[in-house]
Amino acid sequence: MSPSLNKLQESSPRLLLAGGDLVNEHAASHNGPAYSSYARELLSELATQLGMHCPPALWSARGHGKPTHPGLHSGWYANITHKKGRVVVGLADRCFGIDLEYAAARRTARLDALIDQLPEPWVRQRIREADSRVSAFYQSWTLYESLFKHASHTPHPAENLFAMRLHTLAERRLDCAVWQGDQWTLALVSEGRMSPHPNPATLFPGLQPTRVFILD
Repeated sequence: MSPSLNKLQESSPRLLLAGGDLVNEHAASHNGPAYSSYARELLSELATQLGMHCPPALWSARGHGKPTHPGLHSGWYANITHKKGRVVVGLADRCFGIDLEYAAARRTARLDALIDQLPEPWVRQRIREADSRVSAFYQSWTLYESLFKHASHTPHPAENLFAMRLHTLAERRLDCAVWQGDQWTLALVSEGRMSPHPNPATLFPGLQPTRVFILD
């Protein structure tokens, strides 16, 4: 085990990340199983680093909610996110959610309609007032998604993303972090502050930690 991973295991809480880009992103965009297979291989590699035996074939099937595995130790949680050929997975020893999005031109062209879909009026207003509405929208969207995925690991999972409310982050003492760059946004919501290993900025050069303006 590497010294950096030893150091991680001595700290608490722990969050391990892994990720990569599929070679043929255009084929992958129409092939959900390709994402699923790659993500489960990455999760199994992380589990191995932590001394757990989690063969890729035994992860819960795609489309059946949060990732689970009979070999995953109690108190550990898994998440998967992917977009445009890029996959990110995480294992942590407390509930968390992650989400990755890419600001594709076809989506930003209808940004006003996307903003109108968000469930909280104050969030919509903050986005419209932001210097970069695109950046602000994707911060907000990935936080909603991450909050939804976090909830899936709790006794009270949400029915859908639009049932989530960003104002509950503070009320429930949840921590959040966002990285952005090169049209990508990655968000993390967790129970307590986590230091991802490796840092997303190392995992994907171009991503940088950014101020979560919506919560200022």
